[in-house]
Amino acid sequence: MTTIRQQRVAELLFEELSIMVGNELDNPKLSFVQVTRVEISRDLRNAKVYVNHQQDEVSARELMKNLQRAAPYLRSQLAERCGLRMVPELHFGYDDLPNKAARVDELLRKIASERAPSAPTSETPDSNQADDKSQ
Repeated sequence: MTTIRQQRVAELLFEELSIMVGNELDNPKLSFVQVTRVEISRDLRNAKVYVNHQQDEVSARELMKNLQRAAPYLRSQLAERCGLRMVPELHFGYDDLPNKAARVDELLRKIASERAPSAPTSETPDSNQADDKSQ
């Protein structure tokens, strides 16, 4: 169970890291990185930052390595911007949930398109009544 303080710190770090990672890092491999969520430990000393990216030519392993290299800079910027007594250590993890969700959506659309043409056409009520009267 997370405390209110953990939630507030996580939200603050999420906002600031989203801005910094997306706009302020000079590494072109990190240009399309998106912070998806931040989780804070109970003692507020460690933060797990989940990220996702849209570039196929950059592997997740390479992305994590570049983010870990940028972690000291990010921590120093967080110290200046957030006014926290102690800035947590940043640990990065790749979040592939958006990719999985997109794949599920794609599969559901495919299933729906396959079922649509094979659905039986319903007869109009007037044609059913006409058939009943003729008998």
